[in-house]
Amino acid sequence: DQQATHTSSYQKKMQKPKASKGSQTKKEKGKNTVNDIIDQALGDSSTSTSSEDHAFKSATNSVLDSDPIATIAKALDTPAAKASLAAATAAVEPPKTLNDNSDDTASVKPLTNDTADTSQTDQGKTNDDGKTPTPVNPIEPVDPDKPVNPITPVNPDNPDNPVNPVDPVNPVNPVQPEQNTAPVLNVLEDQTVSLSHSGTFDKLNGVTASDKEDGDLTMAIKVTGNVDLSKEGTYTLTYSVTDSAGQTTSAKRVITVANDLPVISADDQTIEVGTSFDPLTNVTASDVQDGDLTKDIKVTGNVDTTKLGTYQLTYSVSDHDGGQTTKTINITVYAKDASFSGLDALTVQQGSTPDLRKGVSVSDPYSATPSDFTVTACDT
Repeated sequence: DQQATHTSSYQKKMQKPKASKGSQTKKEKGKNTVNDIIDQALGDSSTSTSSEDHAFKSATNSVLDSDPIATIAKALDTPAAKASLAAATAAVEPPKTLNDNSDDTASVKPLTNDTADTSQTDQGKTNDDGKTPTPVNPIEPVDPDKPVNPITPVNPDNPDNPVNPVDPVNPVNPVQPEQNTAPVLNVLEDQTVSLSHSGTFDKLNGVTASDKEDGDLTMAIKVTGNVDLSKEGTYTLTYSVTDSAGQTTSAKRVITVANDLPVISADDQTIEVGTSFDPLTNVTASDVQDGDLTKDIKVTGNVDTTKLGTYQLTYSVSDHDGGQTTKTINITVYAKDASFSGLDALTVQQGSTPDLRKGVSVSDPYSATPSDFTVTACDT
């Protein structure tokens, strides 16, 4: 009550009275004096009659009033001022503690296990000091040598099927998102094609593409490179296809354009001596690009049909693209075997010497002495 009265007096002192218009004095318009500040701190000077207040004012007036804060601090540093402050401090009622036995004392609940029965603590039983409740069964400390069973989480969707706890040593690998599969490009093997002056090469013939996610991508295949069938050479084609996920597969293929050489048809021959012989008879030549080239065949070599023996002839032909083919064959000149006549059965008498040449003749147009033959006897 004393503190409240002093505070009320201080608040009233700090409130400024309303002044009528034109009635303000020079003092009210100027700065507050040191005594005014002291009066505001101690209350109304007309009612402050204690010796401590007078001593405080007397000490304060001896200090210059240019710094009010320093003035008050110095004034409080006196035995009388300190005694006044000590008396005021002793009059303040200390706050209540939790150990007080009053009705508004806070209730302290002892810490227990989650699985412990709350009825084990008697809320009405206290210690000898009458302040702190004593639990009936105190909590036993955890034994570090005895492992604690882990709590098995329950599956909310199926309470009868609990969720397996996570093994810290072998954790379950997280589900990895499915990786996109690159397209598959099917390209034919390297190929050699014939030179052609009028044909074209289909670069996509037999080439397909497919993708696990996108399906058939044959129509999305792109090809770089060209093949000129009219010119011999090697051409490289690059195939590529890209799926919807941006993965690209590529492949290369080599196409060789080659000129087909002419083909000469000519076989070895055997002719009878003395007969006529034409080296181009039954000999032909053809070309894929140029067609029939028989009239362009050239022959080297000679055959003497009057003499028995084997002769070689070489045929050659060239196409319009410079491709040349040669072929060599053998021509054999032969003679027919000699023919005998008059070889009839012969009967002779025993002990006689017959003429074995009698009545026998030889026909051999290729022999100058056809009658010169040998007779050899043989057993029958």
